[in-house]
Amino acid sequence: MSPTPRLFLIDGHAYLYRAYHAIPYLSSSAGVPTNATLGFTTMLWKILREDSPEYVGVVFDAPGPTLRHQAFEAYKENRPGMPPALAQQIPWVKRTLEALRIPTMERPGYEADDLLAGLALWARELVEVVLVTQDKDALQLVGPGIRVLSLSGRTAERVLFDESKVEERWGVPPGRIADLLALTGDHVDNIPGVPGVGEVTAAKLLRQFGGLEALYQSLPLVGNAKLRDALTQHRDQVFQARELIRLADVPNLETDLDRFRRQEPDWGALRALWEELQLSSLLRSLPTQQELAG
Repeated sequence: MSPTPRLFLIDGHAYLYRAYHAIPYLSSSAGVPTNATLGFTTMLWKILREDSPEYVGVVFDAPGPTLRHQAFEAYKENRPGMPPALAQQIPWVKRTLEALRIPTMERPGYEADDLLAGLALWARELVEVVLVTQDKDALQLVGPGIRVLSLSGRTAERVLFDESKVEERWGVPPGRIADLLALTGDHVDNIPGVPGVGEVTAAKLLRQFGGLEALYQSLPLVGNAKLRDALTQHRDQVFQARELIRLADVPNLETDLDRFRRQEPDWGALRALWEELQLSSLLRSLPTQQELAG
């Protein structure tokens, strides 16, 4: 029996930002910034060559506010806008994906995480899903048929999260990740938690009492008076945070697996694009005409 085919779904915006900040500013001789394009494409190219997924897709955040901004006005308020030099590179990345014949998806009002969730929950019945993202919110999806591959650092260190790996790292199973983050807050998204409650305390509380509902029903059993008072004072905030952290149900998502099937890249378009951007390291990785002919 052949192994279960895999669908790799990549958080495009997250890795674009990571590449932009990880690689010093680069540009072509025409003045086109290229550092994010180079970093993102190198990461993707490595996955395609080394992991050889049978299916692959890239999701992006759509421009404009999301449903979370409507629910919580301060959502991501502390995040600066996208640097112009990064914004200029998005069309080049999408042209690269087009030449690689990798489909992309974005949906107004929803974040890339929501699309990852919707696609993963649908596709897990058909393939093994690997979500390529650094966003810890995605860990709540880990379970039968779904894993998360996190690539971090300059060397793109790989950590593959299954259920046991999530619990080893966070102290709670995937189904409690949203509860844990609601207690700790998420400063990246400007979601407040309970002051003084970090990962260790939150995990301990959830292991002792179960989910948020069970914790709040058992508050008199929390021995630390200061902690008990903080939990009581910020109860509404905690439950609102959990709603923001939970991944949204995206209606009418693409459900044609063949759309994500790997195809032969348009080698000519890819070479022409990378030559225009003067991405020599990527050009060197392309197969030769002789290899393509053989």
